[in-house]
Amino acid sequence: MTRPNRSGPSRQALAALPSLEPLPTAAERAAHVIRENIFEGRFQPGTALPETALSNALQVARNTVREAFRTLMGEHLLVYEAHKGVTVRSLTVEDVHDIYRLRRMFELAAIDLLESGRATLDEAALRHTVAEGDRAAAGGNWVAAGTANLRFHSTLVALHGSARIDEIFRRLMTEMRLGFLAVDDPQGFHAPYLERNRGICDSLVAGRWDEARSALERYLDDATRQVSEAVRHSAA
Repeated sequence: MTRPNRSGPSRQALAALPSLEPLPTAAERAAHVIRENIFEGRFQPGTALPETALSNALQVARNTVREAFRTLMGEHLLVYEAHKGVTVRSLTVEDVHDIYRLRRMFELAAIDLLESGRATLDEAALRHTVAEGDRAAAGGNWVAAGTANLRFHSTLVALHGSARIDEIFRRLMTEMRLGFLAVDDPQGFHAPYLERNRGICDSLVAGRWDEARSALERYLDDATRQVSEAVRHSAA
């Protein structure tokens, strides 16, 4: 009679098993919900986030909400103040300059990748974000127009082909939303930048790298100045 093999699976069999994506914890899911609401412009700077109300709304324990808060404080999206609790953070002028300094690094380098042939432009994805901005503007939804703007630049940065860079840039864009929300006249702010996005897109599609790079540099310089002024005014 043949005895059963009790030695277990071979190394080759184990190595062939597919890797599993780790499931997000309840705290990570809660942090994601809050983060997305900030990115989409639904949670304004200074918005109070009561722990008990969030716990009830998300149907998670209060300890889970506290853990999510700690994560988002580390991402510079929330702040704790005595007698106020946890609120959505307001950017400082220094924050704005720091964010735009990093944006320059990632976005201009993406154009360099295209010029050197080390990346291929996804024209459809880029034009989709431009059209998304146009639709939002036509409907007078300037918060959605700001979201389309953020997605346009995220699509450009995706040319790096790096999940880590995408994650870092997504966090930067979520902080950037807090700067956009400090602007008093969202239509006056966003409308010209939607047009400039279209021009940058056209230059990239046509392979006019120097033109696209110069336009993007001017774009980031002007936006740094305008968002800094809005944040300074808001704080005053």
